[in-house]
Amino acid sequence: MFKKTALVAAVGLALSVTAQAENDYRWELGGDYTRDTVDADVKSSAGNVSDNIDSDIGTVNGTFYLKPVDTSKGPLAEAAFLDHASSINLAYTDGEVDLNSLNNDLEDKDGQTYAVNTRYVAEGPGWELSGVLVDLSYVRAEPGEAEIDTYGIGIGKYLTDTTTLVLNYGQVNVNNGGDTDGYSLDLEHLWPLSNGGGFKATASAGKVVIKEADDVDSYALGGTWYINKRLGFGAGYVNTSQNGYEINGWDVSSSWFVTEMIELSLAYAQRTPDDIKFSNGNVDGKVELENDAITLGALVRF
Repeated sequence: MFKKTALVAAVGLALSVTAQAENDYRWELGGDYTRDTVDADVKSSAGNVSDNIDSDIGTVNGTFYLKPVDTSKGPLAEAAFLDHASSINLAYTDGEVDLNSLNNDLEDKDGQTYAVNTRYVAEGPGWELSGVLVDLSYVRAEPGEAEIDTYGIGIGKYLTDTTTLVLNYGQVNVNNGGDTDGYSLDLEHLWPLSNGGGFKATASAGKVVIKEADDVDSYALGGTWYINKRLGFGAGYVNTSQNGYEINGWDVSSSWFVTEMIELSLAYAQRTPDDIKFSNGNVDGKVELENDAITLGALVRF
């Protein structure tokens, strides 16, 4: 009887381990499409004028993880974060700005972006550096005739199994001048729930240093509530300011794993700069700007 019970238990454990292993992954392939609109309203004593510029942006990306990622620790969307995974990510973006809608004499402009992002997390029993992480990134953007190279490095640590603190430095080089240096401090923490869901909170504060100009300060707060292991809803707020001029923004998002290995996502973001006031002779007025973007995405793991 004991042998039969032990045999049944062993078979059950083996099936459980096999099922878990089937849901682990080392690769992610994803893509998304963004429809971006900038609305401009010019209001003055001489009259009002309104117009908008639309952009279509598509992105494809792939991620390779140095070890299989365990998906049993919480929300599927946070599997890599919870498993302290090391990874290499490649991304390509292509976009087009509809300038012809403003003026028939204008041609639409397109641009491409190429990006490499890596994260290494030191993990191992007894390692003094266990939990230390290093992020490296390179982005090449070619909007129109411009060439912009961005180099980034981040050094941080898992303060707990579900908390990271990372100090980042980034340098932006533009082919026709305007280089900048930026710094930020990012904090992430996830509170797990018993049903496999959780709540993820993020906070960031940063500064961009521009030669012969005022620094740009920014901060962001966000949170995502995972109702269960597969479904999450997020919201965030961001503020950027320079010499009293501010841009405020907010965003909402959703993530749904239709299966253990396939995710669909939807996001909406809005950015609202301060009004730009002007005076030209007897004409006084202001320019009101608003930027809206909606993004649809899909991702598969294997």
